[in-house]
Amino acid sequence: MAQNQDETLQNRILLSRLLTRCGDQAWDFAVPVTLIMLFPSQLPLVAFLYLIAKLGAFVFQPWLAGVIDQWKRLNTAALATTLQLVSVLCVAFCIFQLAEKTDTSAALWTQPALWPLLAGISLGSIASALGAGLMDISVGSDWIPTAVPAHQLSRFNSRLQRLDLLTEVLAPVIAGTILAAGNEGNRLTGFAVIVVWNAVSFIPELLILRNVFHSSNRLQLLKTESSTAARSSLLSQITAGWSEFARQPAAPAMVAYAFLWLSALSPHGVLLTGFLKGGWNMSETTLGVFRGLGAIFGLLATVIFPRVRRQFGLITATRFFIVFQALILLLSLPFFYTEALGGWLFLLTILLSRIGLYGFSLGETEIRQTSLPEGVRGKVNGVANALTSLATLLLFASGSALAGVNQFAFMVIISAGAVLTGALIFVRWSLQPARSATADIATKDSN
Repeated sequence: MAQNQDETLQNRILLSRLLTRCGDQAWDFAVPVTLIMLFPSQLPLVAFLYLIAKLGAFVFQPWLAGVIDQWKRLNTAALATTLQLVSVLCVAFCIFQLAEKTDTSAALWTQPALWPLLAGISLGSIASALGAGLMDISVGSDWIPTAVPAHQLSRFNSRLQRLDLLTEVLAPVIAGTILAAGNEGNRLTGFAVIVVWNAVSFIPELLILRNVFHSSNRLQLLKTESSTAARSSLLSQITAGWSEFARQPAAPAMVAYAFLWLSALSPHGVLLTGFLKGGWNMSETTLGVFRGLGAIFGLLATVIFPRVRRQFGLITATRFFIVFQALILLLSLPFFYTEALGGWLFLLTILLSRIGLYGFSLGETEIRQTSLPEGVRGKVNGVANALTSLATLLLFASGSALAGVNQFAFMVIISAGAVLTGALIFVRWSLQPARSATADIATKDSN
């Protein structure tokens, strides 16, 4: 009976995640595509708005995620959902207003009357990033390790990542189809459909989480709220989050993961896609297939990792996957500089590296779930997410400085070097005799 209850609870969490990811992926795809469609010559502005959102997430995520440690879990989920709903409505309103009022013959930032609308899109994008990050941290790093039995975490995390990869591929395809169909009439009809899709999906998402919350006694346990933290200034709370992160024994594992976000060698990454299109003249169909294969290789990791983890233990398995990714990307370097067959081998090595990336991601996630005390999960994971946002900012800054197709070779070297650095950090941490409070979870799982 208890096993059936656990399975039902886990399926409900997965259903909520499906709604969350589908909406997030469709929205992240639709907003930049719609802006580029409306203002095809304003690509730098679109990139700037994206960077603003990442910067906002980097600065404020550690502070906002602190509410996870102080509020009831259901209230935290409601806050995350509200932030995302407000952001969708705000960004949608500003985009519709821009479409009506904009003089497309001039750059948007040279029209002062449009600055409030551009600011609205920036603030809405920041709120969206914060809300999505808060929901991911709350459910992934607090609800799941609390509600899911420890011996089932590895299996459940694999199912969760499998679902994420499927939505990563399917949601943009569905959103693109909606945008294309809508543009045959009014150019913003498809975008309006996606706005409604996102706004409506928040209701069942929150209702499902409410059901999960009331079905689990462990989730309903009150947390110890720090009155001192509640009275602290914003700067003090952010500083406290970084200090708490630095004190965690598993902090090096999270830093290693952040370094992986400095890589441009991703099948669905903007920088690599731009190079393959502009430098190697690949067709849209080929690029689409390459992106889809990236997800398939990621799915392979969700099947392989649990088996390796059962055989060798969590720490050893996680180390294997990040070392595998680093070695494969180092192997890709000579293929990048060769013609014809070498180019295809370069793409093949990138696909193979996804197995290492997603396998390590599963292991690193479980290390967080099992090693972080309940009272600091929000703050610590908020800082960890801020580090990945910082890595993304640095990646796009490097991409902007090395904007030419002929200079992408430097991005390949930087990417391989960043992954290698992350691997060395994790290997060094994992091989320390008294490496962390997570040492006991390196033993083989019983399931």
